[in-house]
Amino acid sequence: QSLLIEGQKSQSGSYYTPSNIVDKVIAEYVKKDSKVLDPCCGTGQFLLAFSDVVENPSNIYGIDFDQVAVRIARLNILIRFKNKDFAPNIVCKNTLFDIGNYDLFSLNDENIRDFDVIATNPPWGVHFSKADSEKLKKLYPTISSFESFSYFLKKSIDLLRENGVISFILPESILNVKTHKDIREIILKNTRIEKIAYLNRVFKNVFTPVIRLDLRKNKQSKNNKVKIEKENEEYEVEQDRWLNNQDFIFDIHANSFDAEIINKVYKTRNTTLENKADWALGIVTGNNKNFISDKQEIGFEPVYKGKEVEKFILDSPSNFIKFTPEKFQQVAPTEKYRTKEKLIYRFISKYLVFAYDDKQQLTLNSANIVIPKIPEYPIKVIAALLNSSLYQFIFQKKFSSIKVLRSHIEQMPLPLWNKKTFSEIVKMVDEIIGNKGDFEELDNYIMEKFNLSSKEKSYIKEFNK
Repeated sequence: QSLLIEGQKSQSGSYYTPSNIVDKVIAEYVKKDSKVLDPCCGTGQFLLAFSDVVENPSNIYGIDFDQVAVRIARLNILIRFKNKDFAPNIVCKNTLFDIGNYDLFSLNDENIRDFDVIATNPPWGVHFSKADSEKLKKLYPTISSFESFSYFLKKSIDLLRENGVISFILPESILNVKTHKDIREIILKNTRIEKIAYLNRVFKNVFTPVIRLDLRKNKQSKNNKVKIEKENEEYEVEQDRWLNNQDFIFDIHANSFDAEIINKVYKTRNTTLENKADWALGIVTGNNKNFISDKQEIGFEPVYKGKEVEKFILDSPSNFIKFTPEKFQQVAPTEKYRTKEKLIYRFISKYLVFAYDDKQQLTLNSANIVIPKIPEYPIKVIAALLNSSLYQFIFQKKFSSIKVLRSHIEQMPLPLWNKKTFSEIVKMVDEIIGNKGDFEELDNYIMEKFNLSSKEKSYIKEFNK
């Protein structure tokens, strides 16, 4: 394991799993007579953990396409069961292409579709060759993301016996990124989700938060309650709730009380910005030295970064640009920057922060643009909703993201209130922009319009502290 340098590991999407995480999986699901598999076993970390419980080494199976890793894994198991005479069921093959499609380990297909437990830390974000991508399309037509961990999940579900269990270590993005809608649907319709444990950042040099996903192969998921484990709390979530979410998002950060509040908002008659807005990315010059100045020079104008975007207003700019779009590496059509009014929002952010702009300002790529196109729906009302404490709460509970994506904004409900309510909100926003208004007054007004109880309002305010 030590011989695999960081560069090689990140290219193949493989990272060594902390042993305490592996041990918990084994303790919860593996019994002495279990038939177990690690479909991407590497040097055998999970296999050795299996062997702490499984008595017969012939019930421990491992697959990996790295020949050296497989040899080490075989040696590890032989040493672990040094008093037994056996040939390890650990082979050098490609799980996604070579397993479950023909004879393996001198057993027929039926015999390799009956594992009790399949546990692994699969590779993430592998770049497949063109030929492999074509093969994957044919073998896994229900997966369109080309994400390696999704293929391993699908294959593992196929290889389990009925009521068998899968436990995978995965990036948190599987829960809520639109791209992974395909595998979430497969999971919801073919398994009972036993548990999702939020592990946060457990891999050295990997910024992504990590989860452990435990699935039981069983289509009878009606009324199933999923156990959510975090560092300081545990609660249950109904699996059916996720079937009704847009893109089948697994919003694990919302407990049952959170879900009640969110449902109250979404049950209010609403529209959304999906297919009802223009979107634009900020400018990427390709060479900031040449195009950007920190002083106002002749022919230069302000250009705003994400950190200069505040609620409703833009802070003083620290950069100025000569707008020559034909020379930039990436630039939106000029009319999107110069539109009569638009919203500018921070892209890299845990929070929703939207500024109103009617001065045709330019932005860099850390600040993106949305131009709502909903007739009779004031843009300032949209800004008020997206900046509100209530929508911060919804955003973090549903998406738990450090990036504000277009797909997130498109899922935020825009209530179809009457013109009088809209006028009240616009008036309050104008006062805030003019530095005469009180954001808290606007915030409370929005919560009242959704008929939130005192308890719900206090809960949201406490959450946003």
